[in-house]
Amino acid sequence: MKVSDVLLDGFGLENGLNPRKTVRHYLKYKWFFISGVLISVMLAVLYLVYTTPQYQISSKVVIRDREKGVDFSDNPLMQELDNFRSSKIIENEIEVFKSVQLMKSVIEDLDILVSVYSKNSIGKKVEYFKDNSPLLVNWANREWRYELKDDEYNIKVIDREKFRLTVGGETKDYKFGSLISGHFGDFSVKLNNTVSVDSLDSKDFSIYFHSSEALARNYSQGLNVEPTNKQSSVLQISTLDNIPERGVAIIDDLIKKYNSQTEEEKNNSANTAVSFLSKQLDALAMEIDSIENSIERLKSQNQVSDIGTEARLYLEGSNENRNQISNYRTQIQVVESIQGLLRNNANDDTRTIPSAMTLNDAALVSAIESYNSLQRDKERLLRDVQPTSPLVVSINDRIASQKASINENLNNLKSSLQIAVRNLEANSSRYEGRSSRIPQIERELQEITRLRLTKLEQFQYLNKKNEEAQMSLTATSNSFLRIIDTAKASYGPVKPNRIIIMMFAVIMGFGIPFMYVFVKNLFNNKIEGKSEAENLTKLPVIAEISINEFDENMVFSKNIKSPVAEQFRLLRANIFALNDERSEGVILVTSTVAGEGKTFCSLNLGASLNLIGKRVVVLEFDLRKPSLLKSLKMPKENEGIIEYLTGECTDLGKVIKKHPNQENFWYIGAGKLVSNPAEVMSLPKLRTMIEELKGQFDYVIIDSSPVGMVPDAFSLSKYADVTLYVLKSNYTTSEHLGFLSNYGVKEKLKNPVLVLNGVNVVNGYGYGYDYAPAIN
Repeated sequence: MKVSDVLLDGFGLENGLNPRKTVRHYLKYKWFFISGVLISVMLAVLYLVYTTPQYQISSKVVIRDREKGVDFSDNPLMQELDNFRSSKIIENEIEVFKSVQLMKSVIEDLDILVSVYSKNSIGKKVEYFKDNSPLLVNWANREWRYELKDDEYNIKVIDREKFRLTVGGETKDYKFGSLISGHFGDFSVKLNNTVSVDSLDSKDFSIYFHSSEALARNYSQGLNVEPTNKQSSVLQISTLDNIPERGVAIIDDLIKKYNSQTEEEKNNSANTAVSFLSKQLDALAMEIDSIENSIERLKSQNQVSDIGTEARLYLEGSNENRNQISNYRTQIQVVESIQGLLRNNANDDTRTIPSAMTLNDAALVSAIESYNSLQRDKERLLRDVQPTSPLVVSINDRIASQKASINENLNNLKSSLQIAVRNLEANSSRYEGRSSRIPQIERELQEITRLRLTKLEQFQYLNKKNEEAQMSLTATSNSFLRIIDTAKASYGPVKPNRIIIMMFAVIMGFGIPFMYVFVKNLFNNKIEGKSEAENLTKLPVIAEISINEFDENMVFSKNIKSPVAEQFRLLRANIFALNDERSEGVILVTSTVAGEGKTFCSLNLGASLNLIGKRVVVLEFDLRKPSLLKSLKMPKENEGIIEYLTGECTDLGKVIKKHPNQENFWYIGAGKLVSNPAEVMSLPKLRTMIEELKGQFDYVIIDSSPVGMVPDAFSLSKYADVTLYVLKSNYTTSEHLGFLSNYGVKEKLKNPVLVLNGVNVVNGYGYGYDYAPAIN
């Protein structure tokens, strides 16, 4: 099902949209629509008159956010001097702007905790702001003692010197400027010097005192802070205020407070860093001094100044000692070798001594050379003289003397060499001892030196940061926020929007009646028109009977001109057409449930036939709840249909009664009620009765029971030529017609057609004109 089908259900949607019927359905409620629109527009006008207009105040700022490519402190020097000015995250700064504490500081700074109002000629409240106010309130001593249910201070200006104050039901006169003890602390009221008492539009004023916390919450909730787009760090700060000057002051001061608090936060961070770094530097200086003292003590105790140099010197001294010891020992060996030769030469004085050039004793070397020279001279003499020759003896003496001198020199030299060796060995032991301690000293010194270097690096790093923090405190750059547009108020009020309010009023004025009509029809399952009945039953509606405006059940009267009578005449003509223009027949009248007007239709159809000279009899065959006689205002008969069918009355003429006011109109009552009317109608005399009546009358009209409640009409249908199935507008439901269509009822009835009763002429159904002949 389409949405349009649902929306237009009951508004002329039969086999497609019928705009004329849809409009006609709505036109039934035209005054409801007109009234709704008028009332809504009037309420909107009153709302616009008495609603305080709101102005939009907005400003644009850029927040430094490196993630979005915005950093307007690009000067490297300023970056170095301002390391404590960190980049901001837009989302966080939005929350900072909307914080209650920041707004509270703004409100207290602007001193807007007191509101002054007056009323104009139409009773609308007018608020003043600071110097524009006729009354200047100084709330110096603010004490929030308790809150009143009615915290309004009413002031009536008496003259330029006095005023009357009313609060909490108490009234008292005060002088302007005098101190007043109120529920929220002490305050004073002064009259603005620029205002004349006689020029005041109203001398009655109202004063309200606000809690800074509560007022800050209200302003924070009304503050709108949002980026202009997702990639930008530009924030638009806006708010609504009925006083543009106040809104501008609030946003400007809000931006100022944000900057100052952020700068203060940066300075606090830098001060904390400076204090911390100074303490750390002092502690490091003491540690470094202690380490340097340890190095000094280590070098002093070990008598070293430079470990590398000392180690090299020790190594060189040790090597030199070893070389000298080796040299001295070589010389000792030479001395011992010469001594051995001298001992071996004791028996042979002719043998020379090898040269002792390796010895460092020049006298010894010279003595050996002299000894060898005497030996060579002796050898030459022995060739010419005898060994006993005085020359030889003289040379031998000289050789012996030289040999003794050599032995003495050798012994002295050997002793001195041995002493030197011992001294060198002792020195070598000292060098080796000192050299063996060098690695340990070096390791200890390296550990202390490494610790010293680490502390020095820490000291240098912290000292650098300390200098940066100190310079950051003196840096004057303000790179957190840059104002693009200062706070400005809109040229005119943005709330209430007059065009939108009026449009909304018109829409609501039209929409509420529309929804009422729509809902009413949405849940209304009752049949209203001819087309609905025909669509649901697939049966023709041969007549639409309007609501009877008179109390009489018989609409045909010489004194009454009724359009309903014309509608029954149309029904009569349509029946003739259905009955193949025959001048007689049996007409069964039934309905789904009681109350749909089948008895009313039976009587007036009979009356319309009577008008053209047809003999008509109407049978009260609703044997359970008969109402025909009551509608005719006739007394109940003791004998009727039941008595004739059961055989209690054998003469049909006795139960046929003539209407006193209708010439050819007869009727038969139901008789006394029985508990088994269905069985009574199954008796064979029913056919006999119908046949006799057909012989006596032109038309036999049977007013039967509703088929939706009892099956009596089905027993009578076989005797009928036409079945009139009566529906009632706004009474018969679609479920009732569903019974007619879904349970084979149409097939059980003889030539069924529909009659729509109770149609509202005013609403467009039936015949809204009078076509009856004029009566003189």
